[in-house]
Amino acid sequence: MIRVMIVDDEAIFRDFLKILLPWEEYGFLINGEARNGVEALQMAEQIRPDIALVDINMPFMDGLELSEKLKEMSPDIGIIIVTGHNEFEYARRAIKLGVEDYLLKPFTKEELLLTLLKLQSEIQETKDRQLTLKANEIMLKESFYNSLIESEYLKIEDIRNRLEEFGFSNGSSCFQVACIEIDHMDAKWRNVSDRELWKFAVANILSDTIHLNGNFIVFNGPEGRIICIYEPEESDNGSARVKEGFEQLCILIKKYLKFAITIGLGTLHTSYSGIRASYLEALHALRYKFVIGSDRVIVYDDSVEGVRGFASGFIPSQMNEELLIFLRMGDSDGVNKKINTIFEGIREDRLSIDYVYTICMGLVSICLSCVSENGHPIEDCFGEEFYPYSDIMQQHSIDGVQRWIIDMYLRAIEYMKHHKQTKSGKIAETAKQLIDKQYMDSELKVEVLAQQVYINPSYLRGVFKKIHGMTVTDYITQKRMQEARSLLLEGQYKLSDIAERVGFQDPAYFSRAFKKYYGTSPRDYENMRG
Repeated sequence: MIRVMIVDDEAIFRDFLKILLPWEEYGFLINGEARNGVEALQMAEQIRPDIALVDINMPFMDGLELSEKLKEMSPDIGIIIVTGHNEFEYARRAIKLGVEDYLLKPFTKEELLLTLLKLQSEIQETKDRQLTLKANEIMLKESFYNSLIESEYLKIEDIRNRLEEFGFSNGSSCFQVACIEIDHMDAKWRNVSDRELWKFAVANILSDTIHLNGNFIVFNGPEGRIICIYEPEESDNGSARVKEGFEQLCILIKKYLKFAITIGLGTLHTSYSGIRASYLEALHALRYKFVIGSDRVIVYDDSVEGVRGFASGFIPSQMNEELLIFLRMGDSDGVNKKINTIFEGIREDRLSIDYVYTICMGLVSICLSCVSENGHPIEDCFGEEFYPYSDIMQQHSIDGVQRWIIDMYLRAIEYMKHHKQTKSGKIAETAKQLIDKQYMDSELKVEVLAQQVYINPSYLRGVFKKIHGMTVTDYITQKRMQEARSLLLEGQYKLSDIAERVGFQDPAYFSRAFKKYYGTSPRDYENMRG
């Protein structure tokens, strides 16, 4: 709607103008009327009309003086002078002042409408041109701002000059960058225009709620992120309070827009080239939301990645072997605990998403290898539509990936348990069950077991290692050590009694074997757990 203000000292004429046309049908809205020039000028400051219908002869301030002041206040306002025949020369002067048109009293409905429509077209063209110029200016600024964070080849002098040109520089030359992501944005809004609308809403709330001393640039960055460059005043290094400001933003977005955002925050740098450096830090920090969770501010920290075995992107070999043993044994609880331990390590080391994916694909490889080595086709176990990499990439958090990995392992165990074993598999399983029942016998060894399953010891060693992933002797030792640990934790038995119960005649030998297996003596283990 084109907003119209009527200015005339005669109430009858103002009422006549209001009923002369069906204003809204033609795209006009009368949003104010004044009795004189002084009143009109005050009103125009508040309602900002697009067109003013102004009578020349009025008390306090005539129409010509009002027209001049209205043009000074708003150069784009369209003014139509309403005058009588005797004031025609005044109308000519008004045209020189920038008044767009005039109407001679009395005028017809058609004359008024034609004059208004002509002015309406000119005003709309001006507005369209201004919008285009503004859009081009925004595009130029965003293009430059994106080059600030993406290009490492910009000259410092060029950066300084352009920032000053855009009115963004207070001379501190200190900068800090934040990267803002709307969590699960692609899943929430498939339409690009919807996503842009919500990003615009986030940017507006950001501009209105961050109260810090200094300048802010907020713009659309790569991959659908919102970027904020902060330049604190020289007296304020900003870092101490910036995080609190962005945490408040997270709260407000969730409260009013009903979705969550995650913010990566770089450190403060004291140079123009530091803009890109802080951005890369913010982006680096943001990637950890997959591991430590979304809906928060993640501050870049030089020690953000741990130094444990996971930092290389590979599972430590001992964990790898233990997990494979549990899988081959069909031990669901063991598999569950071991995978949970691996993911706890990932979280503690705060690995980047790239390392997490590498480790996860290693876990997938262990599981698929075990299924294959037992003679089972992968598609029979997991189905024809099994695409592990794609499935993992679709998870939105490390918790989701962890559940997916555990579910895959449990499916493999369930499948292998319910499908017919080979003859060698049955022999290995029978030998395992015999060990579980006879581990307390100090004379238990491969030869004794081989006699019970009616095969030679060498063959038993081979099939047992193939099926269970460890030697017969190692499994006997493992079983005895696990039972010894359970008895120690009960705290009701003497060391000599425990040794005897798990197949050791000599308590001293048992103590040495226990320490070799667990890295601590039975007594120290008992005291440590007590």
